[in-house]
Amino acid sequence: MPALGIVEEVAGELGMVLWRCARDVVLWASTPPARRPGLFTGTAAERRTRQLEALSIDPELAAPLAVMARVLESPSAIPERLVVNACRRLALWAEQQGHLATALEFMQAGALVAPESAALAYAVGRLARRRAEYDRAESWYARAIVQARRGGKHGVYARAYSGIGNLYYQRGNFPAAKRAYLRCLKASDRFGLDELRGSAYHDLFGVELETGAGPDTEMFAELALSAYGANSRAVTRLAFDVAYHWILRGRFSEALRVAQALAPHFHEAAERALVLSMIGRSAGGAGQAATFRDAAGRLDELLRSGAGEDSAARALLGLAFGAASLGEWEVAASYADRAIDAGRTRREGKIVLAAEAALDAIRRRSAMARAQRAARRTLELADRFVSALEVEAGLPLAAV
Repeated sequence: MPALGIVEEVAGELGMVLWRCARDVVLWASTPPARRPGLFTGTAAERRTRQLEALSIDPELAAPLAVMARVLESPSAIPERLVVNACRRLALWAEQQGHLATALEFMQAGALVAPESAALAYAVGRLARRRAEYDRAESWYARAIVQARRGGKHGVYARAYSGIGNLYYQRGNFPAAKRAYLRCLKASDRFGLDELRGSAYHDLFGVELETGAGPDTEMFAELALSAYGANSRAVTRLAFDVAYHWILRGRFSEALRVAQALAPHFHEAAERALVLSMIGRSAGGAGQAATFRDAAGRLDELLRSGAGEDSAARALLGLAFGAASLGEWEVAASYADRAIDAGRTRREGKIVLAAEAALDAIRRRSAMARAQRAARRTLELADRFVSALEVEAGLPLAAV
């Protein structure tokens, strides 16, 4: 049934009320204004009001849910802008709670009420991408591009290309991602959107990392830093990606210093998971086992809480590499297995392939390490036998 993700995320009667509200708005939005009178039964608004009064709800929900009740009460009179605003507030609340399915359904309901809004279409695409609903995300991003072009919304137009580029990037289609980022850059240059220009260069830097870190990699990072200027939040994200670049180049000590300095700047669960993963991976490469274990423990605790699922696969893969660098093969294999499971759940094909390749390499290296240890033990045992026999015979065995 439509919007069932809401009741899967929000427990109890509140989840049922939110689910009914989302469906009511979609029905109302899809009905021509002339046919809205009598759309709902005469007692529907009264029942909804009683349901809301019986709940102990977050104060942030009270006003938008009251608007939802008015939709039932006066379907032909309530202004569309009020319904759109209520949907956006409910979506924002849900996203802050980590209920992405709920946020997506209400944002989409608002976009259906205001189909000409490029900003709402972009917001739906962004949430669908975060939910790994890629086909849904792509269609809403495309809709945002069309609406933004028609309405002269230059910022949304550029952001939609950035968003669809992120979608392709997440799916591992880097040529398509690069084309979308270049379209974003072109629009940013044309309309003087400095922050988005920096973002486009930053995204192109990311594509270069994923496709082999060619000669343009550092140049894109420098251009992004110049375009960002005093935008400290954007510079923080750029620093994260440059540190990741250093990890790939084997500059683990430098990457670890930057990653540890970055930790206080990230607060969302998905971001914190990636920072902890970076600390663990670079600590493993730098041979700092205690720092690796501390980061791994904090990441495990974060993921057990149910937070950070957006980046779980990538974060777990980072820990697999960190453990492998320390020669902790069983730990590394465990993290690689978990990365594969998380990637398959979210259909992140690139991460799954990388984790599978890492797991194969870990198993080979583990087998090689076991063989080397066995060979050393055999050599040590042979030496002990020789020594024992020489002592027993009273002379070096080679003289017999």
